[in-house]
Amino acid sequence: MTEKINRAGVRVVLLALVSLTLAVNQGFTKDLSSILKELEAKYAKFEEEIKDMTTVQEMNVVTPEGEMVSEMQMLRKGEKFRMDTTVQMSQAPDMPEGMGEMKTIIIYDGKDTWMISSFTGKKKKLSGKDEKQYQRERNWWKLISEKAKLLGTEKIGKRECYVVEIEEEEYPFTKLWLDKKNLVLIKNESKGTEGETILLIHSDFRKIKGDWEMPYKTEMYTDGELMATSLVKSIKINKGLSDDLFDPDKVKIKRKGFGMREIMREMMREGAEDRLLEEVEEAIGR
Repeated sequence: MTEKINRAGVRVVLLALVSLTLAVNQGFTKDLSSILKELEAKYAKFEEEIKDMTTVQEMNVVTPEGEMVSEMQMLRKGEKFRMDTTVQMSQAPDMPEGMGEMKTIIIYDGKDTWMISSFTGKKKKLSGKDEKQYQRERNWWKLISEKAKLLGTEKIGKRECYVVEIEEEEYPFTKLWLDKKNLVLIKNESKGTEGETILLIHSDFRKIKGDWEMPYKTEMYTDGELMATSLVKSIKINKGLSDDLFDPDKVKIKRKGFGMREIMREMMREGAEDRLLEEVEEAIGR
């Protein structure tokens, strides 16, 4: 049961993982092969110029009972990354008062991916599908193969976009909308476990260094209905992040609110665990 709760808290992180889409202002041909080469070159240049980055975001997930709000801090340094997600459990729908907060940390140390939860205080090495979902969505541009199709162009707001279709099962998205001028990701589409259509729309792009820009707002729709909104609160770059931040053995999480036994007892009594998990899964289409 604890593992289910941990997964529910971590999944809200995934919305923010696809917001890491940076580009420079240059023109591109309509040839898909050239676009893929430019994408690869862009991110290689980005890693040269941006040694590390810290992003703080707020996520609002819509449920039938109200909104569930969480805050996430994402750290990147080279290939390493870390995501800290905090949910105030007493503010979540149907949660008993005084439950404190649930914090989940995902760390990729350059070799393995780990999950650490405030419920247990222990680290767990992720493997298989659980690990791939973080790696795939983090490096989406590297996984577009020559099998993809360039369908044409479509205007999204004021941006003219290439529309790319991907039919490979291992790829996290089924369709991408890339700005023709700078290849920034404007929209991406995927299919949920029940066949529903999940659409992410990125907007409010702001430059963070030179011509590199990032979306400060991401909205997620499931079959046309708004299910979640992510807003970037701050971005800091090249601050010299310590490697210790990406070492799972050096992470410490303090439990707040109820003790572990009291939390589990309350959740079992109220039946809140299953409801929370179902609401989050429905909201994010997982």
